[in-house]
Amino acid sequence: MKFWETELRGAVAIAAYCNPPTNYLVAEATAELAALIQSWREPEVRAVVLTGAVPERYITHYSVEELVVWGDEPDKLRQLAHGMIYGYHTLLRSLAYLDKPVVAALTGDTMGAGLELSLNCDIRVAQRGDFRIGFPEVALGILTGTGSQLLARMIGHGRALDFLLRSRTVTPQGALELGIVNELADDARTRGIEIAQGLARLSPVSVTAAKRSIVRGANLPIEEGLRIEAEEWLKTIVTPEAMALMRDYVSQPFEKRRDWVQAHGVPPAKGAATGA
Repeated sequence: MKFWETELRGAVAIAAYCNPPTNYLVAEATAELAALIQSWREPEVRAVVLTGAVPERYITHYSVEELVVWGDEPDKLRQLAHGMIYGYHTLLRSLAYLDKPVVAALTGDTMGAGLELSLNCDIRVAQRGDFRIGFPEVALGILTGTGSQLLARMIGHGRALDFLLRSRTVTPQGALELGIVNELADDARTRGIEIAQGLARLSPVSVTAAKRSIVRGANLPIEEGLRIEAEEWLKTIVTPEAMALMRDYVSQPFEKRRDWVQAHGVPPAKGAATGA
């Protein structure tokens, strides 16, 4: 692929965006990402990591150059923009609804489309450093494509409105405090892969069930969300893997069961700053 460096490390698919020197997102790269998402549905992939391939760059934002090129043809721009934004919605929803956990390893500036892409991932790890995370769109006279809806659901109506209206960008630490990212790391790519490898070791049925319950159910009326959660629970309880794990758990002395749970999950890195 022209814009994505890909690797399958065990059961973890890694896609690193490479568009030096700025790592701006461009239309051709989104088409490549759509093809990648389709390939990640294969059973050999158990978890996915999105990251940057250019040192200290993640996905800075969408290429403004691509947008202003149509400025002298407003009618053509309106026609193109309609297909662009709804196509982008389809792309991001296909990532959010992928039945595999997706970790975003933010290795540099993460603004605009880069942040939108990351908000559609399941876990976000930001790299410590002089980087900025945010939505500059209002300062440019435009609006986010999906960021308002995702951000409001993630950090709350009031904070999201303030964030967008003022075109705020924050440091990785600021993003952690707001709840936009889950964890900070000195090397976000390495830590993102570590988390994904941990997720890949868990029961794929229970991981998928947990993701579906939140991503598909949490924004519905509670009765519908509970129905989705019940349906996913019924899928997990009948698997031999679940029964084997539960039997192993109950075989432990009571005083060792808490340690068992910690050992079988995916813990934070030692000394890592997390939003938990």
